[in-house]
Amino acid sequence: RTWMRKSDRAVGYVGYVSSFELALKIEGLRPHTVSCYVREAKRLGEHCGWPLVQELRASDVRSYMDALGRTVVPKTVTEAQLGLRRFFKFLVSEGEIKSDPSQEIRLVRYRVDPQPTYTPIEVSLLLDACPSSTSIGSRDSALVTVLFDTGVRVGELVSMGLPDWDARTVVVDGKTGIRTIPLGDAALLATHRYV
Repeated sequence: RTWMRKSDRAVGYVGYVSSFELALKIEGLRPHTVSCYVREAKRLGEHCGWPLVQELRASDVRSYMDALGRTVVPKTVTEAQLGLRRFFKFLVSEGEIKSDPSQEIRLVRYRVDPQPTYTPIEVSLLLDACPSSTSIGSRDSALVTVLFDTGVRVGELVSMGLPDWDARTVVVDGKTGIRTIPLGDAALLATHRYV
């Protein structure tokens, strides 16, 4: 099969990527995650000249990671590696390749800067800026209180429905999927006041 033209190889490679995309969607991964994983699989193929998937080696993956690392931050390289690991895992499960060439490569390490913290005084100043005499002020106060009381992400806060008052929890849907969050006294009181 080595006699195949480059354009034929590209079509074949992209066919595997399309099957990979479909498998990710059926698994229920979020659309953004699916598009990121698929993008990396395509970029690897392009970087390597559209090889047969059976010809891909760890050295090809290393070469792509090196090229990628020259243009993006280490965190993005690690995310690309995770996407490629998923692609190769799919190819192994489909019986297209015998082993995953990306497993021989350690994940790129990157430093995560800690999130800034707020002092109790700063939180009080935020809450004082939300006048409880207006409905918008009550809403803003509830939002700030729930954010600090639960530690949810802003996207999860936006997805939040009414709390289960008896169980003292609320269901959120965010970056990590659907989960149930416990609510403390301050968050329960603030949300109850607003609702």
